Amino acid sequence: MKIKEKHKDLKKQVNIAEKERKSKRGQKTWYDLRTLKKLKLTMKDKLSKII
Repeated sequence: MKIKEKHKDLKKQVNIAEKERKSKRGQKTWYDLRTLKKLKLTMKDKLSKII
């Protein structure tokens, strides 16, 4: 998978996780959201280095 596609996929996953976080306020949803956001940022950094 290309970096740009991976970033778009992670962005969709983050949006879904944020919607889930609004209704469920447990530790697992918080941890999942943080992990996805960190992965998305690393992909964004890789993408900006290429361009």
